[in-house]
Amino acid sequence: MRNLAVLSIITIAALAFAACGGAEPAPTSPTTPSLPTFPAGIDAQLLYSTNCAACHGTNRQGTPDIAPSLTPDSLADQSDAEIRDIITKGSPGTAMTGFEGRLSPEQIDALIQFLRR
Repeated sequence: MRNLAVLSIITIAALAFAACGGAEPAPTSPTTPSLPTFPAGIDAQLLYSTNCAACHGTNRQGTPDIAPSLTPDSLADQSDAEIRDIITKGSPGTAMTGFEGRLSPEQIDALIQFLRR
């Protein structure tokens, strides 16, 4: 009887150790794509919230008759250079004023990357 108890303890211990090691299980949910690294550690989301959200909306959905949406889909036909030009110089005949002198070129680049995602 004592041998059976010892054998049972050894078997349970072996199973416990086997369960602790080995390869990690495959992830059960899709992995999150990595976010772009903005230049010089710039917080582009904060830049957007501070400078753009009042007109373009907190979710970049736009505001009718004031400012267009700034989603990847709505910007798909514009190059980064065109977007940079609008942010820098503004858009004549609209409420969009230029941010030249208020935002650095690196901050504008960070905003463009933020808007593209």
